[in-house]
Amino acid sequence: MSNTNEFSRRDFIKKSSVAGLAAVTLPNMDFINSLEINEKFQVGATFILWGYNLKNLETSLEEMSRLGFHSFETFGWTIQELEDSGVRLEELIEKHNIPIRSAFCMTDVLDPSPSKRKEEIEKLTSWTKLLKRAGGTLVEYCPASVDRKDFVFKEHRKNMVDAMNDYAKVVTDLGLTCALHPHTGTPVETEEEVYFIMENVDTNYMKFGPDSGQLEKGGADTVKIFRDFMPLIEHVHLKDYEGGDNGYLGYAPLGEGHVKIKKLMKMLERGRDKMVGDIMFELDYDRKIKPAYSTFEAAKISRDYLVDLGYSFT
Repeated sequence: MSNTNEFSRRDFIKKSSVAGLAAVTLPNMDFINSLEINEKFQVGATFILWGYNLKNLETSLEEMSRLGFHSFETFGWTIQELEDSGVRLEELIEKHNIPIRSAFCMTDVLDPSPSKRKEEIEKLTSWTKLLKRAGGTLVEYCPASVDRKDFVFKEHRKNMVDAMNDYAKVVTDLGLTCALHPHTGTPVETEEEVYFIMENVDTNYMKFGPDSGQLEKGGADTVKIFRDFMPLIEHVHLKDYEGGDNGYLGYAPLGEGHVKIKKLMKMLERGRDKMVGDIMFELDYDRKIKPAYSTFEAAKISRDYLVDLGYSFT
């Protein structure tokens, strides 16, 4: 598949130094700081804080709704499991009065066999159709997990790009937006991997859905990545990170870690008029260690932090 994307950092790099890249992709920060801030984004919440099992979905929606989050995100396979059980996601949406915006979907990008690609496309197609039927607008796409100890990025990167182009086109052709989600423990974890993939995928189809906590945990310069790929950001997982065994896999309620949340939000407010997706508060769930807060308390701390930044909730 040829890459005809209008936004290509590879073309920019040929014409400018890496140091000057930010000036090409986005105006300098002094200029940005002089601009008026756009209207605040709506903020949703992802399902993962409440666990990974379908049985926790209703509890998550009830608590999200009580806290006034504007929308929610769950997993593609959770929507499928719910459908297979005979329940339509739309029923829960109506019951708890909170719309779905996105679904987190993972597929294999390493196996080059046509049979595996076909299998993964069929799975992604089903998830995307169910998400669209329920009113969602965006697939937060993530390559399936790998054993990082044995993973050599250079050996797989061409097939990864080809696979992601195929997957993103499937989602786009079905009428939704596909946004790449870099994630620790997957083939796209480090800053170098993020840049290579986003510079080589067809961005007519694959947009960007960064996770501030995952990037931080992966050792990346989160602010730089947000800045450099700002024109492609259509969805954000807003997550803090403090490290350690804290019951949240090292992540933290917003404002309790060291991710530059305020700076990232100001950049988004000034750099994006609108996005297909939402800003999604997220905090990971650890099956092995009990955290300091209940799910409701952790979500409320994070919501209140955003209220202090000027965000409103329903």
